[in-house]
Amino acid sequence: MNHVYQGFLEHFRLERNPFAASVSPQSFYSTATYDETLLQLMFATETRQGLMVLTGEPGTGKTTILQYFRNWLQQSCGYSTAYVFHSSLPSMDLFRLILRDFGISYDAPSKGDLLIALTDWLKQRYRAGDCPVILIDEAQALTNAAFEEVRMLLNLEMDGFKLVQIVLAGQSLLDKKLRLPEMTQLRQRMMCHCHLLPFTPEETAGYICRRLAWAGSDNPCLFPPETVRGIYKYSNGIPRLINLLGEHALLSSYADRRNSIDLDDVAAIAQEFELGGESQAGKEPLRASVFSRLIPFPELSVESTKVVSKQWNEVTDAAVTGVPSEQTEAIASLSAVPASSTADPPRVLPAAMSRSRAELIIFKPGSKASQLCSHLLLYWCSVRSSFARDGHQFVKQCLEWLCKAKEIANSGELGRHRMIRSAPEKRG
Repeated sequence: MNHVYQGFLEHFRLERNPFAASVSPQSFYSTATYDETLLQLMFATETRQGLMVLTGEPGTGKTTILQYFRNWLQQSCGYSTAYVFHSSLPSMDLFRLILRDFGISYDAPSKGDLLIALTDWLKQRYRAGDCPVILIDEAQALTNAAFEEVRMLLNLEMDGFKLVQIVLAGQSLLDKKLRLPEMTQLRQRMMCHCHLLPFTPEETAGYICRRLAWAGSDNPCLFPPETVRGIYKYSNGIPRLINLLGEHALLSSYADRRNSIDLDDVAAIAQEFELGGESQAGKEPLRASVFSRLIPFPELSVESTKVVSKQWNEVTDAAVTGVPSEQTEAIASLSAVPASSTADPPRVLPAAMSRSRAELIIFKPGSKASQLCSHLLLYWCSVRSSFARDGHQFVKQCLEWLCKAKEIANSGELGRHRMIRSAPEKRG
């Protein structure tokens, strides 16, 4: 599929996918909320304040902030970091993940031994001027026991400074959990609390421009202003949804070989993914067969197309004459022969065959001939729908061109008659 992806990039003159879901520090977009959050985290770490909490709705960029903050800790400060992305674990496994990410070797069967190994390592790093930071993503999934282990780690101090800094990042449920009565001691240790907000309309436009510039785009009209406003309307400024709408809108435009994104593209995608209150229930899809126009049907190898004529004929004859089901299944499961075999082309199934018999043979699992037929039927359905849509548009354009040409011809003929009638008669 690399050639399809490469063709997609070349059509828009891009170096990479501008709306890729994976986080990249080079594609980081600075906003007032992002900058404020990063500055608070940096200040709390430098002053060794202990516990920092980052919350936000799904898709607002918490993981992006954590990755950017982690890069800053490692590259700019040289601090050790441990990143925990799977938080719904027992406290014992949580400690193992932290020690492994810190690069601490251990051979301890008990949690007490793990704590001793971690504490000794933290003291060594403090003497070396290090400031280790534990970043826990999706922290709302932590158990109460794990929250208590986090609180106990914050008690590790040396010379009046915390030996480890902890960042808890999660959805709004994390904030609700920290407000529970049993979490009072942990919440009192929270010295930094940041909450991410969705993008404003201006920030959404800037985010799209930043992503396109990062991807190498030189077309300022690729996303017109009305399209950007539509993206904000359906995404509500959520970066993850902006990426979803932007990527699929590019695919729709590429399928039609257009060089700009229409507002209708965004509306169709929003309906498909039920964004902005738009539901697809009971509605015809506004965009169809996009990928069937993007990805060509794979070339079939000789081995998958050549079938022994005798085997295929037995299958078709069994469907017509009514061979017992066990024998029919045995024949239908026969595999294709090697490419070197001299085989005649398979016969077309008789029209008189009942539908149930045809489906039994064509879609019988395990048969290469049946797989070929099913692929061809699916491909034909896609081609048929695409031709019905694109062919109608093509005929319409042809008719408009012919009508215009006829009008021009008629106007020219009328002008010629007028010139003849207005010319003076020749005198004998």
